[in-house]
Amino acid sequence: MSELAVTELGSGNDLVVFVHGVFDRGSSFDRVAARLDGSCRMLWYDRRGYASSIDAPGAPVGVDAHVDDLLAVLDGRRAVVVGHSFGGITAIGTALRAPELVSALVLYETGMAWLPGWNDTHLRAVLWSEDPEGDGMRMIFRDRYDTMTDDMRARRRREAQAFVMEERAVRGEHPPFDIAALAMPLVFGHSDTYHAMAIPDVLRTTVDDVEIVVVEGGGHNAHRDTPDAFAALVLHGLALAHARP
Repeated sequence: MSELAVTELGSGNDLVVFVHGVFDRGSSFDRVAARLDGSCRMLWYDRRGYASSIDAPGAPVGVDAHVDDLLAVLDGRRAVVVGHSFGGITAIGTALRAPELVSALVLYETGMAWLPGWNDTHLRAVLWSEDPEGDGMRMIFRDRYDTMTDDMRARRRREAQAFVMEERAVRGEHPPFDIAALAMPLVFGHSDTYHAMAIPDVLRTTVDDVEIVVVEGGGHNAHRDTPDAFAALVLHGLALAHARP
């Protein structure tokens, strides 16, 4: 069982697990879950180093430990795993380590810095700057950074430690994952203004069972801003999981 707090809701035979990105929290999927209520059971949790899990043992951690956490959350249950942004990295790692537990993957704008064509110049400069936590916060929050209270800024800086550790973890000497080894359906969603088209282009030629879906007007935070469209991505992943023998 997971030592992290897990929220479970919904009803149905199918299980969907949501995995959030950097500086985020599991409850950010609440609008999506409201639209899926009655279609499936759902759960989310705060990844170690963020929100309610900011003080979880060992935090912050790298990608392998995040995969350990998701496996503990799954607790042997088979699910469609939905990852937003960097949460998709945890989802991919889990699908490769325990493919019997992941019936389908739904990823939304998950960056994969090890793939060809990914422009990593700016983020590498942030991650290896003299103040990567502060520079990371300024990059993510932009104008909101200047309006934060001192307490909020201090808490976000602690989350920035998790951001720096996990982002560095996928930029080692060797690729962290072989996405060609994914053995389940993959739905990759992105907005119509997505800047990293190298990712879906590589997925089309590398992953056997992949569908690329454009979410019009979604932006990077489509789970918050266009929850109907994001819920449709999840339902599509569920349908593909059912279609698999």
